[in-house]
Amino acid sequence: MKRLLATTLAACVPLISLPSLASDAPLNIVRIGYADIQFNTDSGDMTGMPGTTPDYIQATVRDTGTLALVYERSLGGPWSLVMQAGAPPVIDFDGAGSAAPLGKVGSARAWFPAVLLAYNFDVFGVQPYIALGVNYTWFSEEKMTAAYNAAFGGPSSSKLDDSFGAVAKVGVEVPLIGNWTAGFSYARYWIDTTATIKTQTPGLGQVTRKIDVEADPDVYSLTVGYRF
Repeated sequence: MKRLLATTLAACVPLISLPSLASDAPLNIVRIGYADIQFNTDSGDMTGMPGTTPDYIQATVRDTGTLALVYERSLGGPWSLVMQAGAPPVIDFDGAGSAAPLGKVGSARAWFPAVLLAYNFDVFGVQPYIALGVNYTWFSEEKMTAAYNAAFGGPSSSKLDDSFGAVAKVGVEVPLIGNWTAGFSYARYWIDTTATIKTQTPGLGQVTRKIDVEADPDVYSLTVGYRF
């Protein structure tokens, strides 16, 4: 899937080179700021070997925040290409359903860059915009907690699947001094994954369990940008 993302970005390179219709205007903008990430978790029930997995074991994702990084390139007229990422946050998973008493059960570092096509307006000196695109999400540094290990009878490791999903975004850019701007945006990401958890269980050996989780975060960003 990572190769597919690279191919998608490479396909966008010819678009990036298209000239803007306003030749004297800056073609690029780089933004940096803070992103508040609020997850909307929808968890399935954990599945596993019959007799080894209690009913209604679910998970939820804790809200977090991270450094936001955005690059935008004018394509001509009101259209622009937006590539956004950020410092990959470590996200925590809590038990839900019958696992709620366990509290935190795992963590992982999440990477979810996105590519969007934006349509920009000019209203009373500010620039609102709307954008649609796709995100590619993968995870690293997956870990299970001591609370999970104790509840399920042995040391455990986990792996979270990669996924593609849609992104919808609205925002506004406010000119400051010179080429500097301030921006605020709201984005909705659609992210789903399957966690595969393997537990070394005395008397049974390795027991594999799975759980499907839709995270679908709302992301609120406040940034400072520079046009060039």
